[in-house]
Amino acid sequence: MITFAALETTPDTEPFDGDSLRFRLAVEAMRLSLAFEYDPYFSLSIARVDPLPHQLEAVYDYFMRLPRIRFLLADDPGAGKTIMAGLLVKELKIRGLVSRKLIITPANLSFQWQREMKDKFRESFEVIRSDVLRANYGSNPWQDKNQVITSVSWVSRVADAKESLLRSHWDLIIVGQAHKMSAASRDKKTLAYQLGEALSQMTDHYLLMTATPHKGRYSASRARLGSAAPRTYVTADRPDGG
Repeated sequence: MITFAALETTPDTEPFDGDSLRFRLAVEAMRLSLAFEYDPYFSLSIARVDPLPHQLEAVYDYFMRLPRIRFLLADDPGAGKTIMAGLLVKELKIRGLVSRKLIITPANLSFQWQREMKDKFRESFEVIRSDVLRANYGSNPWQDKNQVITSVSWVSRVADAKESLLRSHWDLIIVGQAHKMSAASRDKKTLAYQLGEALSQMTDHYLLMTATPHKGRYSASRARLGSAAPRTYVTADRPDGG
């Protein structure tokens, strides 16, 4: 005796008896994936911050209007530069413009940055220090992680750390307290400044942030700006900006 499995045919009229919850989740996922095209402030709806007007102005009226961000953000201490940086990270990531992000900051602020990104923007960054580099001997942790925070003093002074970092590419690099990457002149470059120069060549978007842009020494400020946009900023030794 031969039996055949019952065949099911698609009815002429859809029964609409599917799982309504799954359907709603699918529609919501589609809405969120397209929301940034219609809402220029979309990251605010998914971040745990209540930004001030000057923070919104910096991010949406200046940063986001640049096809390639090369910017020095010099604002007063306590003005919320970390929030501006977090909003920029979130917006660029949501829009699919960046995947790999690196934050360079003084060592004592590394975990503060990590906590701020996690608590306020739901972004998980890994802090890479000497112990992480040793634990990953034979591999390049800079290349394995997409969201990294590290110390400017450590990575600029330790040859192995700097060498392995410069073998990776980043879509967005943010430098906190960028005045640490100072240079007295083009002929007197500190190790941190040399690191900043090298990093500017390996990223599309480069944001420098500081509360003390020049401390009265304008040559150092010009040199720092020149590292961010070497072909567009006019310096004393390159009056044509070329």
